[in-house]
Amino acid sequence: MSSIPDTAMPKARSAEGDSEPASPGLASRAAGLVRDNPKTAIAAGAAVAAGVAAAAAIPLVRARRRGKAAGAAKGGATARKKKA
Repeated sequence: MSSIPDTAMPKARSAEGDSEPASPGLASRAAGLVRDNPKTAIAAGAAVAAGVAAAAAIPLVRARRRGKAAGAAKGGATARKKKA
């Protein structure tokens, strides 16, 4: 058992003596909204997925642009070689 007194952590008490129902958390509220509005939940999920994809692509695009600019300044590292 822990030696931390209940007064130091009042929310860490055992569930045996709790007479108050626990307030619903974010996950249970979100689940309720999804059940009530499935089409909206699908649209929100698609928007979140698009945002994640965009956030992942931004560093790749910036690196590619920097690479092209650096290659042009160095004398055409990105230019095609002529056939001999």
